[in-house]
Amino acid sequence: MVHEYTVPAVHRTVQVLEILAGSHTGLSLAELSRQTTIPKSSLFRILLTLERSSIVQLDRTRSVYNLGMKLVDWGNRALDKLDLKTVTHPHLLQLAHETKESYYVAILDEYEVIIIDRADTPEIWRMVARLGQRSPLHATASGQVLMAEAGDEFLNAVVSRRGLKRFTPRTITSLVRLKVRLKQVRKEGFVVADAEYKPDLCVIAVPIRDHHGKAHAALMTGIQSERVRRNKNLLGDIVQILKREALVISREIGYQGPVV
Repeated sequence: MVHEYTVPAVHRTVQVLEILAGSHTGLSLAELSRQTTIPKSSLFRILLTLERSSIVQLDRTRSVYNLGMKLVDWGNRALDKLDLKTVTHPHLLQLAHETKESYYVAILDEYEVIIIDRADTPEIWRMVARLGQRSPLHATASGQVLMAEAGDEFLNAVVSRRGLKRFTPRTITSLVRLKVRLKQVRKEGFVVADAEYKPDLCVIAVPIRDHHGKAHAALMTGIQSERVRRNKNLLGDIVQILKREALVISREIGYQGPVV
């Protein structure tokens, strides 16, 4: 019975917008009328109303209609309001269930990374990380993933304000070495930080990209370094799992770019 409460004019408007969204070159009034079966007189009034609000635009040279920039503005506002944790958490739970590993999502917060989501599995040793935990950028896999595309100006600011503190014998404390690592991350699309922040903890991280194609968050998992040494295929398998899931999440928050 819900259809009794719908508004036919709004339904027609949505129909017009969806058809225009599927056109790369624009459509004339006659062609839109043919595809929607809306009479030209009614369709013209719908299009005129939409045009005045910049929801559609008329190319007067070719007499065809296209979607307007107002929709781009609305779409970007909707994407900006997405609650990332709402999107990521079901994926983390599924990954933890399927692989018996624990997974985390972290974001930049000024000059640190902060964990905003996690899903643990009780079957294995857990990475010691709590929600809201802050960690240094240079010594963590998530931090390196998020720094990799931020540019030299941001990197220099991080070093100036936070330094490159040593946490373990394997922590990167040289700016030259850090730049080499970040270049590698940009090329390969993932980072492995083995015992760089905590001894015997190997963390693998990949970027989650937003609708601008930027690294918006890091998806990661932590495993014992000893397990990596015992199983030569483990790292490769984990990287592929993370990349696959990060791409799915990225698509859900608006990323339209290529697989990287």
